[in-house]
Amino acid sequence: MNRDAETYLDARDREYAESLPAGERDTVMATVTRFRRSDSLGVGDALPELDLLALDDARPVALRSLVDGRPLVLVFGSFT
Repeated sequence: MNRDAETYLDARDREYAESLPAGERDTVMATVTRFRRSDSLGVGDALPELDLLALDDARPVALRSLVDGRPLVLVFGSFT
């Protein structure tokens, strides 16, 4: 596993990632190392170009389209 990714994963997330097939694991780890860095996104920074999946039909939705000039608060959590 990529050493940068190990820095950002807790033991449960690492265990889950290691259980994935190689292609999926690579995607998860690439995402973690790209977006989960303390130096890459801070309060007041511009939104990254990122698509989210809608909860009702899993269609991609651009994060930027949810803001439309308004403040946005993102709350992340683990439900495992």
